[in-house]
Amino acid sequence: MTHRILLPALIGSHPLAALASFGLLRVVHQWDPSTKLGFILQDDWVAYLDSSQFDSLESLMPKLVEWIGSGDQDRLLDWAPDIRVEPNVYRSRLDQAIDQGDISFAGWLSALAGYGAQDKQKGLIKPSAFYMVSGQQSFLRGAREILAQLRTAPAPLILEALQGPWTYQIPLHSLGWDPNTERLHALRGRAPTSEKPSCIAAAVLLAMHALPLYPVVSNMGRAYTTGFRHDKKRENHFSWPVFSTPLGLPDLRSLVQTAAWRASDERIRSGVAAVFSSRRSEFGQGYAVFRAAQTE
Repeated sequence: MTHRILLPALIGSHPLAALASFGLLRVVHQWDPSTKLGFILQDDWVAYLDSSQFDSLESLMPKLVEWIGSGDQDRLLDWAPDIRVEPNVYRSRLDQAIDQGDISFAGWLSALAGYGAQDKQKGLIKPSAFYMVSGQQSFLRGAREILAQLRTAPAPLILEALQGPWTYQIPLHSLGWDPNTERLHALRGRAPTSEKPSCIAAAVLLAMHALPLYPVVSNMGRAYTTGFRHDKKRENHFSWPVFSTPLGLPDLRSLVQTAAWRASDERIRSGVAAVFSSRRSEFGQGYAVFRAAQTE
């Protein structure tokens, strides 16, 4: 028997929420391979899981709490101080994972940077387009800080991410993935630099686990991230489908790694109900943030 678990806070038209729903499917798939993800149109596109093993969010919660405390999280985040390392360091870790048959870790590394893509200025590996931090921030350190915060109160923070409302009580950066946390100077009564960052910690962690669906490839020293495209102004956009027909993990992986669903006739065949896109707005020295999504 299949049970439907509604996830009111995971809205398909929001880049962080959509990524978190994709990451949640990847996580739950390891416990129930029959699990499927879909979206239902209410006030917006709301995510849901269809599962034969879990009949409610309450039944799923103990597994998610255990998952947050597991050593697998540390293994993924502690392999280097940051993603932007010397190419030989990255390649050594990737080759080692492949040689050991550690497909999970190899997939994670392949989603973080482009094998063969190198920064000409500093000679470092080029990261994924999802790498949107710079300066004193770093992706892996920011992720480790979010994980540490989650481990202090995993259950309520997971519920906030999946059920809502999103209250933004955690004073950490959302890694640039949440348009709601962009601090625009012109729309505030004080300088954004005087305000503390905030995030939905569990949503960011789940979104991180969606990244293996978006591997990075390199060509002529450049890194290209699956799911991103450049417009005529050379601005980078992340696009994703929202589907009313529930999909399992293999089908979701196939769907997001092809651009076929951009065509209207292919959307009908694949069950895609809407397509959204967020501009990767860059500022400063390497910082970026997703802007509010638009329909395609």
